[in-house]
Formats: sequence, structure tokens, C-alpha cells
Amino acid sequence: MFEKYIEVYSTFNTEKFFAAKNILANNNIQYKDTSINNQLRLSFNNFRGDNYLLSRDRTIRTTYSLSVKKEDEYKARKLLKPI
Repeated sequence: MFEKYIEVYSTFNTEKFFAAKNILANNNIQYKDTSINNQLRLSFNNFRGDNYLLSRDRTIRTTYSLSVKKEDEYKARKLLKPI
């Protein structure tokens, strides 16, 4: 019923993230985007809007991640290793 997905790739770089997505798609490997967007957390920390510097210091970054089905894990890791 619920298939287990394993995280196989993680980066802070959007170009590498989209390259990894393309590699998986071109090899017919189903994936899920399991990225964590920290901007939402940042906006709640600055709910009143009185600390505009929170969004400009670049210490909070989005982690881009891809997960695949358990049976595709080995193949996906092998394809994504050069990135």
C-alpha cells in the first residue's frame, strides 16, 4: 500500500538538484522531491516583520533532496554518484 522511499541525493545547489532530477527521469526512475524549504520557518520566526535582516543573511538555506523507491535505490545512487 505505502511504498518506502529512500533519500538518495541531497544538495544546497539548485543546478545540481535539477540535473539529478533529469538523470532520474531520463532513466525512468520514479522519485519524490523531499526538499525542505526553510523559508517558511524563517517567515514564522519573523511574523511581525520587524526583523528584515533574518531573510537577508543567507544562513538559512533550502536543502534540496530526492528520494526513490527502495528497489531503485542502488541504481539511482550509481547514476547520481558523479554529480
